[in-house]
Amino acid sequence: MSLLLDNNVWERLLQPNVLTGIILLVVGVIAAIFAKKITKLIRKSEKVEPNDRVLLTIKAFALVVILAALIVMIIQ
Repeated sequence: MSLLLDNNVWERLLQPNVLTGIILLVVGVIAAIFAKKITKLIRKSEKVEPNDRVLLTIKAFALVVILAALIVMIIQ
């Protein structure tokens, strides 16, 4: 498979900016998935409200990291 700039997929995936973007993407997705558990650890309670400030902050952080990962992967 050839991409627009005559690179194949494997060469594109091994570029440093793409690897950095993938790592950031994984960190963001993990933060988003485990946001509720992280909030429970921080608050030291079993019940977390959906509008809890810590939960929303962690989810916003995860969103920013995911968007940054996409931007890093696009830039060559």
